[in-house]
Amino acid sequence: MKTKNNTKRENMIAVVAIILFIALCIWFVPFIIPIPAEGIWGINETMIVNTTVNITNAAPEVRHVVLQDPINLEAYGNTTITCNATVFDWDNDTLVVNATIYIYGVTGPESQIDGNNKYHDVNCTRISAQNQEMNFTCNVSMIYYADNSSFWECNVTAKDDDNATHANVSSYSTVNPLVALYVPGMIDYGELMVNEISDNRTANLTNAGNRDINITVEGYAQSRGDGLAMNCTYGTIAVQYEKYNVTAQTDYNTEMKSLTTNPVSMQGLIVDQRTSETQESLNVTYWRLQVPPFAGGLCTGKIMFIAADSQTN
Repeated sequence: MKTKNNTKRENMIAVVAIILFIALCIWFVPFIIPIPAEGIWGINETMIVNTTVNITNAAPEVRHVVLQDPINLEAYGNTTITCNATVFDWDNDTLVVNATIYIYGVTGPESQIDGNNKYHDVNCTRISAQNQEMNFTCNVSMIYYADNSSFWECNVTAKDDDNATHANVSSYSTVNPLVALYVPGMIDYGELMVNEISDNRTANLTNAGNRDINITVEGYAQSRGDGLAMNCTYGTIAVQYEKYNVTAQTDYNTEMKSLTTNPVSMQGLIVDQRTSETQESLNVTYWRLQVPPFAGGLCTGKIMFIAADSQTN
């Protein structure tokens, strides 16, 4: 028969066993369930894992692009303009650098070539030593009718031998207005007798700039304002005997206008800016001459054609 003391001792042993069991469980739990960095017991721990990668090819980087500014075109010709760029290539394997020059907002690097607003796939030349950082110059032959605009920019693209590419653009540059006219050859009235009127002769007026133009004309023999159309071996031809029109009229007396010694606008005539890649922009004028009495031999004179910007008039 158990005594009170024995029962009390057994209860105490049971309590101690329970406490030891709970302590054992608490010690064993982390081996079964990982404790988070900020766990239920408020433990804060940080683990750093190293990372690595081996880059086998780094793309070239176009760092600086500068387009010539301003740009002044050459009448009825081509003008060489320059776009410069700096390219950095960690691998030093840049294969080719190209430039495209265009008007921002009108066209872009991928659009068709257009002499008015786009010059594409211009090859650039390295002008510094082969190195990680290199300077390139890109020369562009810009034609006389390229649009007058303040939003021309140069896009430079660098490509390496693994076809990795990078592009960058310049600040805006301005192509200045060019008002210019080209009149080829001379007006030859052939052989005429006194009082005879020539047939129509033509003078082609070609727009040699990048603006729409209208034309004024004046005539003289040797110096401006001398009142003559021609000076002859014998005598002279007064300026009013040389006449013109902008259409192919045949009536010399009623449908043609006399040349003057002061600039007079050729009404109804505008020579548009060229927009075609294959065809010049020109207009035709028609001229006739009557030989007055008291003139003979070989006669020579001058007609001055003056172009003005019709878009500002």
